[in-house]
Amino acid sequence: MLKCVIVDDEALARERLKMLLTEIGGVEIAGEAGGGKEAVPLIHAQQPDVVFLDIQMPVLDGFDVVDLLAEPRPTIVFVTAYDDYAIRAFEVHAIDYITKPVRIERLRSCIARLNSIHETAEQAKKISALQADRASKPLQRLSIHVGRRLRVLNLEEIRRIESREKLVFVHIAEGAYPTDFTLDVLEQRLDGAQFIRLHRSHIVNSSHIRELHVSETGKHLAILQDGVKLPIARRRMREVMEYFEGG
Repeated sequence: MLKCVIVDDEALARERLKMLLTEIGGVEIAGEAGGGKEAVPLIHAQQPDVVFLDIQMPVLDGFDVVDLLAEPRPTIVFVTAYDDYAIRAFEVHAIDYITKPVRIERLRSCIARLNSIHETAEQAKKISALQADRASKPLQRLSIHVGRRLRVLNLEEIRRIESREKLVFVHIAEGAYPTDFTLDVLEQRLDGAQFIRLHRSHIVNSSHIRELHVSETGKHLAILQDGVKLPIARRRMREVMEYFEGG
């Protein structure tokens, strides 16, 4: 049985989709969300096989939600009133694209396809490879854990990112909070014009660096606007200097 989550900012659209899925059968509805911001923590908590995802939603649209999901991502089926997004939907490797009003036969064929994919190991490997390709795209936002909630950050809110005790913490004005992304993945996916890796344990938002400094012991440091001093690895020093010299 496929475990699914429904995300749509229109309550009537969610109710219709639930009714049709119940009539088709073979699907467990694990939860629903009325917007992208609520969807990310719900999907993280439920770990569904498939997400039926609207595209046009306030704050975070469907494509934003896909970008914020950590690997391995569930299968995505876009359900929308607009057919203008079809090409972009398949660029982010959605497995299907259904236009509203949703018709039961169209949805039935989608469910049959989803069952086939989840039952076929070869197809599952293909989806994993496509998702890995998407994971190489730059991040536009970042999710962190704040207690039992998942909060979505704009990148401008991030001061620095630190790896310690096998966890990765994102430092913002309110404090430091864990994220599911590794430092290596963040180095690859964050905008290199805004974020720079100083050390195996530190990535910093360059706008928060006040000065570069050499200590009495000869160690290179980055001093942030809040006074925090971060080490700069010897092998990264040239890259950091070129970065700040505009080279």
